[in-house]
Formats: sequence, structure tokens, C-alpha cells
Amino acid sequence: MERRSFLQKLLLVAAGLGLSPGWLRGRAERYGQALAAGSRKLAVLIGINRYLGEGSALQGCLTDVELQRELLLYRFGFDPADILTLTDGAATPAGIQSAFAEHLGGQGHTAETVVVQFSGYGQWRLGSAPNCWQPVLLLSGSEGVAAMELDSFFRLLEGLGTAQITTLLDCGFTYVSPSVRGNLQLRSRPPAAISDSKDSVPLARSEPQRVWPSPPKGLLISATTPQDLAAEAAWPGFYAGVLTYLLTQYLWETTPATRLLVAFNQVVSRRELGLFACQRPTLEGKDTARHIHPYFLMPTPAGVSGVVQEVKGNRAQVWLGGIPSAALCGLQPGTLLVPIPADPSASSPTPLLMRSRSGLLAQVQMASPEGQLPPVGTPLREQLRGLSSTLKLLVGLEENLGRIEKVDLTNAIAGYSWMETANPRERQVDCLLGRITPEMATAFRTPSRWRERSDTLLKPLEVNSYSLFWPGRELLLNSCGPAGEAAAMAVQRLAPRLAHLLAAKRLRTTLNAVSSSLAVVAELAVKGRAANRVSGTESLAPSLAARLVQSATSAPAEVGMQRFTRGDPLHLTLCNNSDQHLFGYLLLIDPTGQLHLLAPLPQDNFTTPLRLEAKSSLTLPPLPEVDGELRSAVSSDLLTCHAQGLTELLFVASTRPLSASLEALKAMARKLGVARSPMLLNGPLEWTQTLLEELTQRASDRASGTESLGDPDLRWLDPAQSITLSLTYLLV
Repeated sequence: MERRSFLQKLLLVAAGLGLSPGWLRGRAERYGQALAAGSRKLAVLIGINRYLGEGSALQGCLTDVELQRELLLYRFGFDPADILTLTDGAATPAGIQSAFAEHLGGQGHTAETVVVQFSGYGQWRLGSAPNCWQPVLLLSGSEGVAAMELDSFFRLLEGLGTAQITTLLDCGFTYVSPSVRGNLQLRSRPPAAISDSKDSVPLARSEPQRVWPSPPKGLLISATTPQDLAAEAAWPGFYAGVLTYLLTQYLWETTPATRLLVAFNQVVSRRELGLFACQRPTLEGKDTARHIHPYFLMPTPAGVSGVVQEVKGNRAQVWLGGIPSAALCGLQPGTLLVPIPADPSASSPTPLLMRSRSGLLAQVQMASPEGQLPPVGTPLREQLRGLSSTLKLLVGLEENLGRIEKVDLTNAIAGYSWMETANPRERQVDCLLGRITPEMATAFRTPSRWRERSDTLLKPLEVNSYSLFWPGRELLLNSCGPAGEAAAMAVQRLAPRLAHLLAAKRLRTTLNAVSSSLAVVAELAVKGRAANRVSGTESLAPSLAARLVQSATSAPAEVGMQRFTRGDPLHLTLCNNSDQHLFGYLLLIDPTGQLHLLAPLPQDNFTTPLRLEAKSSLTLPPLPEVDGELRSAVSSDLLTCHAQGLTELLFVASTRPLSASLEALKAMARKLGVARSPMLLNGPLEWTQTLLEELTQRASDRASGTESLGDPDLRWLDPAQSITLSLTYLLV
């Protein structure tokens, strides 16, 4: 019996017995979960890194398949035999048609839920109609690259025996040179004639008509729009599609009650996507997505950091799919992970000690001689995060630099102990250093669908000058120097800015919104407008909240990253739902990459860190009706007075008073003569180091009863005692 039919009959019987609506809803949900657990769930995952005849191979498509497979297996309860993977040479048109006919179609009458993913190249091809372009998926062929029209792919989906289909396309169709941009590689190829895929066809000055097929039934999640770009990226130790990694990572840590539209909105609001303005993920079927869980299934339990993947002797292999990417780069051996018991009332299990890590895979063992390794499939959550106090900034050198230039820049950067150069095609870098070419100067000054404004460049761009870029090759504002500048002088000039980037990177390694037990909720809104609320019952806004239980009972007018106008009276309300007082700081990272302190306020003479009382809330900047005297001392545009562009708020808090970092702020304010917020941090590395030492504890001081940790500089972040939250928005 279909679940929908069963639930309808259940409700009719219950109503006939005179049972309450609350009983109906509760039992319907419970029976629905039970039926979903027992229903057949099928998936076809397609990933192509290598194409015959293509010079440059993709590197992250097979990882996409692995990311999705692990998520479906251990988070959504798929059976391994029900997940079919087609990779590289197996991903042919015939192979895909066979997978739909035999794996999905042959069992479609028993499958209630289907997930289909494609990761690889997309392309616009000239069809049979004159001056008409059609989107195609590039596949493997016996003699080279084969193609399947997207419309044909959608027709395969239409032929399945269920409407509960989730399709993910992690590819692009529009191509704009260059294909490699720092840490990113485009997943699209230049447009071509259908008769010969190897011969590019230059687009006319007047854009030919592009025909986009109607979306298939179910839900369609695409990495980007038909007109925009899609990319894969280098992450800490692996490559993966930007959309697939951010989506799967979020779904590991999300709460069971989260609806798909909430999850999608959280993903597209991430800082990592904001730094690559050319990629704009889309969701077809928003009305349905408001009411259903991701993949039409409810994951359990909440807040998973990883899962036991394999057990061998006294060691186990763990998949760390739920660790935020910004935290993953700082995650060190010595981290403690604790199994999440199926019964919440069960005694606390023995934690696992991370011995080594490569990308998303970690080797662990029992942290103490007592107990035994949990079985495969056991979900894990961070208990203590191991962090290094010597994390460095990785600077990638742009391809437009000469060999001698690269040597000079590498030597100059090597003079700073806290940063080093790295190849952006081999490692995830934090920024790029290169020269402004004439093409760049024109592109950054010219408004386009990706750059809507030309007034964000506060200083003119000098052609052939050294400048900093974000990892996706977006200009880092106000970093351009004079033409003819020597390499060593450029590094010296940019060192203070690079120090801000590293300070922010180190702070992000403490992000722990899900693993922290400190219940903090936030609300970001412009006075006089409807609030973007984060609470226990509703939210579609990007959240600062730890331990969210969300439902899509209301939705914003537009899905995506929040946008505010410069000068708007924007207010942030922080609500502490825990039983402990919190002490912390509110920091802002502006589009230039620099760190500003917003609270506590210099005009308060730094008498105490930002204090968030237990079971209470505060608003920044204060509302007039709350505290008129304080409000008059703080500008209403505190959160919107900086340059236009991507903005990030960091709320860092602890149950400890943070006295050392507070004293350092007092000294900084006196030295700078600053009496009002915001205050640009002077010496950000020194101050953030002091703060991190207060947020963490030296592991060797607390490691009694555990195995030897090895690293004397390892520090532990306790999610029960501190919380770091991030929120991004665009200032326009």
C-alpha cells in the first residue's frame, strides 16, 4: 500500500472514532516515518572525471558520488544494493538508460523514493533547428565524448513509477574562459555543433536562442542557472562539486525536522558560494520543498559529525561528512568523537581518539582501554575538537605570473612564519596573489549579471599591479597596488591584510553551531520590516542558531543569501536559551577581508565582554525603545556602514569570562584612540591567538586517561563550553 493512501485511510478511521486533530497529526507522522523506513529507496549516482579525448580532467565528480552515497547509506537508511554508481567509462548513454530501465524502472513499482545525481560536464550544443542551442550532459563514449540531451534525461525521470524523485545536477552549461580559476574548475565546456562535439562554435554577438526543457517530476536541484557557471573546488584534502559538498555536509548536521527548502536556503547562503558570485544554485519545486524533508525522507539523529565506515582490529575508519569545511581545515589528530547512542537515556559511551586524517577520512581508536569500537554505521558527534595553534595562511600564486616572479613572491612570503605559498590546483588556498591584467580591470569595472555594481571598487585598478583575489578569482577589494611594484614590496604592503585573512581563518576553525550544547538563537532584521527569525518553530533565513529545529511554515520572498542596503538600520538579536551566562564578542569581516569588533562597545571602556545572560536576549545595535541612552551612542547602521559586498558576522562566546582578550582590546583601543564601534582590529593575529587560548585548553593538561596524543601544541575546543557562529549577507 502506498504511504499516502495508508495515511489517508488512517486519518479517516481516526476521525470516525472522534480522535483529536493533535492525535491525528502525531500518529500520522509516526506511521509515516515507519512506512518510510520500510519502503524501498533507490538511487543512481553518476560521476565522470575523465573523458576520452579531453585534455583537462575533472577531479571532484567521483568524490561527489562518494559524498552522496555515504549520506544516503548512513543518514537516510539506503541499502547498499539499492545504490547504483556509474563512474567514468561506465557512465555511457547506454549505461544510464540501462540503469533507469533495470535498477530504477524494473523496481519502480516498489520504490517510493528515488535519488538521481549527475556530476560532470554540461554544454550548450547547436541543435537541428537553426540558431537554437540545447543543453546536454557530456558522458563517456567508446570513441570519445558522448552526449545526452537534457530533455532526454528528464524524459527518463518522467518514466519512473514514483513522483518522489530528487534529481541533482552538479554541472554547468554556460562556459566563460578560463576554465580553471584558482581553487575552482568549471564543469562546463564551450558550446559546440551537435555534429562534432570537439569543434567549438563561437557565440554571435547577439545571443542565439537557448531552449531549456521543462523540469521533470519531483524535485530538481541544479548547481547553477542555465546562464551562470558551476564549478568544483579544492577542499581540505579533496576535490568535490561546490553544490554537492555544501549540501551533503549540511544534511549530515541538520535536524530531522528540517524541510528541504530550509536546507537549500542554508546551503545557498554559505560564505563559500558567496565568494564565487558566478554560481547560483536553483531548486525547482519550491512549493513541494516547503513541506517535505530532503529526499522525501527524515534523517535521524540530529547533528551528526561523522559515521563509522569500517572496523579493523583495534582501529576504525570514520567518514567526517558533517564537519563544516571551514573547521575541517584546522581539525587535528587528537580530536575526540563520541558515538551517538540510539537510546538518549543510555550511559555515555567511550569516545574515539582520532589518530590521523586524510580529507574526509579519519583513523580512530578507543580513547581509553575500556570499551570496544562501535559497529559500522554508528553515528558520531564531536566531543572535543583538536586544533593547532600554528595553522598557516595558504597563498596561491596566479597563473599569469612569470616563473621568476613566482620565485620572488615565494621567497618574500617565506619570510613570514605564519603563511606559505601553495598550488591552488593541489591544495585549498585562502587567497590568490597575482597581477591585474587589462581584461581583469575591464571585467571588474563593468557591471554584469555577476557584478551588479561598479562602485564597490573604492580604489582604481592599476593594470599590471599586484593584487589579492579570493580563491575563486574574485577581486579582494582595495588590495591593488601601484604599477611596477616589486614582488617583495607587494608582499610587505599586503602582509597586514593577509594577517586579517589568517585571523579570520583561525576563528572559523572553531565554528560549532551543531556540535555545541549552548543553545543560542539569532534574529537578523531591518527595523520596520518582517524579521528573518531563527527559532524553534520557524525559519528559512540563514541562521546563527545552534541546535535548530526548523519547519517551513513561512518563507522569505526570495530564497538565497540575504541582501541589505548600505545604511539600513539592521539589527541582530541574540537569544541565549541555555542555563549558563555567556561571554563573547561580535565580529564583522568586511568585503576587504578585514576584521572589525562590533561588541563589546569601545564607548563602554571594555568593562566586560559582550555578556549574554542565561535565558535572555540582547539586540545590537540597541533599539531606541530598549535603551535610548545607549542607542544614542551607537549608530543604527553599525552592521551596514562598511563597503558593499559579502559580509560575515562571527559571534564567538564562552562560559568563561575571556579576561585576557578583553585586556588586549583595551590596550588596542587606547593605542588607536578609538572610542566608538566598529573598531578595526590592529594586530589581529596576536589578539585572535589570545582569544583562542581562552576558548580552548591545552590537550596535554586534560588528557589523563586517554592514549598519548603526540602533539604538545594540540588544543581542545569543548563544545559544551564555547560556541562560534557565522552568518553571511550581501551589502548592496
